[in-house]
This record gives sequence, C-alpha cells and structure tokens, in this order.
Amino acid sequence: MTDVVLVHTGIADARMWAPQLKSFAARHRVHAFDLPGFGSEPLEPGRLSYVDWVAERTPPGATVVGGSFGGRIALDLALEQPELVGRLVLVAPGLDGWKWSKEARAGFAEEEAARVRGDFGAAAEAQTRMWLADEADAAVRELVREMTVRTYELQLPVEDQVEVVWPKPPARERLGDVDVPTLIVVGDQDVPDMLEIAVLLERSIPGARKVVIEGAGHLPSLEQPDAFDRAVLLFLRG
Repeated sequence: MTDVVLVHTGIADARMWAPQLKSFAARHRVHAFDLPGFGSEPLEPGRLSYVDWVAERTPPGATVVGGSFGGRIALDLALEQPELVGRLVLVAPGLDGWKWSKEARAGFAEEEAARVRGDFGAAAEAQTRMWLADEADAAVRELVREMTVRTYELQLPVEDQVEVVWPKPPARERLGDVDVPTLIVVGDQDVPDMLEIAVLLERSIPGARKVVIEGAGHLPSLEQPDAFDRAVLLFLRG
C-alpha cells in the first residue's frame, strides 16, 4: 500500500478530508492531521515552518494532497524535500508570491474586520460565502463555519507571538523545478484568483494536468466528494 498524506486548507482542519479517509483507505495508508493552530493542534509561540512540520510527518515517496493553504505547503515540500513526495495533488492551491485581485482582497478584508472585532460567527460566515459554491449543502456549510471558528479560537490569542516562515525564493519562481507527477484540482465555482493559479500551475509545472470539478467551490473534497475521489484515485493508479 502507498502512503497518502492529506494537508488541509486554512479555513478547515483534518475533518475536511472525512470522505477521503473512507474512500482512499481501501488501497492506501492515509495520513491526515491538524496543522498547528487548527482543529485539535494548538499553536505555540515562536518560529514555525509549516513545511518542516509536515515534512516530519510525511513518509518518503508519499502522495501529498494539499488543499489551498495545504497546497502551498505541499508544493513547497515537493521543492524543498523532493525525496518525500512521490506524487503531488494540489487542490485549489495557494501560491507564495501570488498577487491577489481587488475582489479577493475585499473578501479577505471583510473576514479580517469581523475576526479582529471578535465576531467569529460573522467572520466564518464571510469565509463560507466567499469560498463555497452556492449549491454547497447545509451540512458542509455548517462544518466549514465550525472549523473556521475553531481556527480563530486557537490562533487569535497567540498570533502576535508566532513567526511563520516559508522557503525562499517563493515557489512561483521555481515551478519548473517540480519533478514529480502533479495533478491540479479546482472547482469550477472557486474564486477567479484560484482558477488563474490553477492555469498558471498547469502551464508551469512540467507534465502537470488539471481537473475541474463541476459544482464545487474551494473545497471540492467536501462539496463534491464523489467527483473529487474519482479524479484523485485515477491519478493515484497512474
């Protein structure tokens, strides 16, 4: 059996992979964890490299599946420690060095204003409104709100005491150096910036291919799990 490491987004925790923990486990050893500051994992003051933290928990040659913030981590991991990554799945990935659009920045500002004033419910609602497709069901919306509020509760008290560090130069300048089979997955209803990032990655990472999940926003693994699983499992069989 091969190892599959699932790295969650910045608006979720390991619970976003609940469908995949079932569907992937038949043929793969699946590793899903909460990053520091998410879910059950506290955020400690000090210097933090999410890439190094994930590297310590990744078996050599694993397929690393990263969503959004987790995709940014997975991409950096493939560049920094390629012996750990046998295959790479980037799900609506973030990209170090990306210049966000005016519309995206407005969405971030709405969420940030609510978060800073302590209205976690309003901040989480802004996140779900921005990132989920209109047809996302009520249970998915509620789970995302719950995961997001939990993240605020863990991060806000200590965020001024944490220095998050990323590899340099940024991944955007090194995409041609990615040397593993790469699948890019994006929902057709994600925000335009994420669709543009997916196009850039497909063009810039050697041999990469892209799959678009219909009816999904930023979390296709939750919003359209059957279609997501088909695409990823086919790639894993590749």
